[in-house]
Amino acid sequence: MRVAIIGAGPSGLACAYELERRGIYPDIFESSSKVGYPVPRVEILLQLFQRPQRDQLRYMFEHFGLKFRPLGRVRRYFMHSLRQTVPVSGDLGYLVERSQSRDAVEVQLYEKLQSVIIFDTMVDYRELVNKYDCVVVAEGNLMTARSLKVLETAQAAWVKGAIILGRFDPEAAFIYFNTNYARQGFGSLKPFSRERALLELNIPGISHTELDSCWVQFMEQENFHMDIVETFEIPYTTGLTIRQQVGKVLLIGSSGSFTDSFLGLGLMEGILSGALAGKAIAEGLNYEQLISPIIMQVRRRFAFREALNTLDNTGIERLLKFIALPGVKQVLYNTNIDIINLLHPYVKKYNQKIKPAF
Repeated sequence: MRVAIIGAGPSGLACAYELERRGIYPDIFESSSKVGYPVPRVEILLQLFQRPQRDQLRYMFEHFGLKFRPLGRVRRYFMHSLRQTVPVSGDLGYLVERSQSRDAVEVQLYEKLQSVIIFDTMVDYRELVNKYDCVVVAEGNLMTARSLKVLETAQAAWVKGAIILGRFDPEAAFIYFNTNYARQGFGSLKPFSRERALLELNIPGISHTELDSCWVQFMEQENFHMDIVETFEIPYTTGLTIRQQVGKVLLIGSSGSFTDSFLGLGLMEGILSGALAGKAIAEGLNYEQLISPIIMQVRRRFAFREALNTLDNTGIERLLKFIALPGVKQVLYNTNIDIINLLHPYVKKYNQKIKPAF
C-alpha cells in the first residue's frame, strides 16, 4: 500500500509511526527544511480536557506505543483576570515542547521513524491522489478542508510571543484573561525550565496592525519586565470541519479541526487523530468512526469557546469567582469527573439563547 503524508508535524509523524508499526512506510512531504516548530513553544496537556484518561502520556503509550519526554508535570495553575487570581494545584497535566530541539514532541517522534521525509517540498493533495492509495493531510491549516468543501466554520487569530529569561517555577503555568488587551483570547506564561519561559498572547479576530498595541498593553498591565531573548508573530486559523475524510484524503491535526484556540489546546487530539488515521489505513477501518469520540470532544470545547467569547471582564470575574469556590475547584481539577461532558448541554443552551436571531 502506498501512503503519502503531507506535513511532518506531530500528527503527521504519529500517523507515520502507526503505519510503520503495521509494516507500511509512507512518503512524508514537508515544506520546511527540518522537523520541528520554527520557534520554540511550550504547550500544555490539561487533564481536565482529556477525561476519562487520568494520564494523557500513559494513554498514548499504552494504546499507540507513543512515548514522549515531557518538560515536566503541571502541578500549579494560576488563572488571572483583571482583578483576581485563582490558584489550582494537583496533578493537572503536562508541559511539552514544540521546537527543533531534541526535547520537542515532533523531534522525538521523528527519531523513532524509518520512513523518508522529503524536505523543502510543498505539495497539494490533488497532485498525489492518483499516485497513492491514501493521502493524509497534516499541513497545520484548513486550506485543504476549504478546498474539499468540508469547512464548517473558521476564525483567524494572531499569536505574539516571547522567549523570556528569569526565575520560574517549572511546574507552574499561568493564563491571563482580560478583554482590554486579549479581546476574546488569552495570555499565557509556561516554563521551559527554571530559567526560561514562553510568554504568549493569543488573540482571535484582530488584524496584524492591532497586534503590537495589544502586546504592549499586555506587558504593561501584567507588569512583565523580564529579559526577552526573541519575539515572534504567527497568524493561524482554527475552525470545524463537517467531515475528516473525503475519498482517499484523510484530514488530521489542525487540518482536520482537531486543534483549536480554546486555551491553546488540541495537541493530544491532533496526535491521536494521526495515530487513528494510520490504524484506519492499515486495517481497512472507517477513519471517521474511529475519531468520532475525539470530534465530539472538540465540538464540546468549541461550544465552551463560543460561550467564553460572550463575556466581558465583568463576566470573566464572575466566572472565576465561581471556579474559585472550594467545592467547584475540587471537582474541576482534582477529580476524574468528565465535567466538560456534564456541562456541555447547559453551555449549548446558553449559546442558543444568546445567539442573535435573523
